[in-house]
Amino acid sequence: MNITAIIPAAGMGKRFGGDVKKQFFEILGHTVLYYTLTALNRAYPFKEFILGANPDDFYFLYSQLSMADIKNYQLVQGGGERYETVYNCLKAVTTDYVLIHDAVRPFITEDIVRSVADAATETGAAICGLPVRDTLKKISGKLVEKTVSRDEYVLSHTPQIFRTSLLKKAVENADERGIVITDEAQAMELFGVQVKWAMSLPDNIKITFLNDMDMAEGLVRKYFGQ
Repeated sequence: MNITAIIPAAGMGKRFGGDVKKQFFEILGHTVLYYTLTALNRAYPFKEFILGANPDDFYFLYSQLSMADIKNYQLVQGGGERYETVYNCLKAVTTDYVLIHDAVRPFITEDIVRSVADAATETGAAICGLPVRDTLKKISGKLVEKTVSRDEYVLSHTPQIFRTSLLKKAVENADERGIVITDEAQAMELFGVQVKWAMSLPDNIKITFLNDMDMAEGLVRKYFGQ
C-alpha cells in the first residue's frame, strides 16, 4: 500500500508557551520533530514525506530530515490554519493514500500505523484512538448537565489515513462551508464518509503543554534509547 506521510509543522504552539515552537523543542539532545520523523520512518516504508511549514523554518527542517535519515521528502508552505497546511501538502501527493500525523506526537509504533492503514482500506478513512476510561460528563460553564456513556466515545489521535482523492474533496467541502476543522477525520465526517477507527496506545501522546516534557523524557528513553 503506497502511502505519503504528511506532517503539518507550521503551528506556533500557543498553548505550549516558551520562545521555541513545540515541534522544535529539544528533549535529550534532539527536537520533538526529529523523534516524530524517526518514529514514522521506522514504522512504515512511506513513498514520501511532505512537511507543511513556515518557509523561514525550511533550512532547519532540512537538518531534521537528514538526521532522521529521510531522503524522500518535500517541503511545502504552510497556511494560517492546520487544514490549510494539510491542503497545501495534499496538492503535492501522488499516492492513492495519505497519512496525516501531528508533528508533536513522536511515540508512534509500526503496529498503530499498520492497523490504521488496514482500517482505511475499508472506507477510505481511518483514525486511531483510545477508549475513554473515566466517567464522562457533559458540562455547561461551571455546571454539570449530565453523565454520558463513555462507551460511545474515543479520544482521537493521529496518525489518520485517508484515500487522497476523498480527503481533498472533504477539506474543500469544509472550507466552502466555513467550518474550521480540528482534524482531517472531521472533514470526512462532514463530507459523509464513514470513518473507521483502530486502537492507539496511551504512549501516543500529543505534546501540548510545557509540563508534558517530564513525561516525554521518559518516553524518549523508552522508544529511542536515549
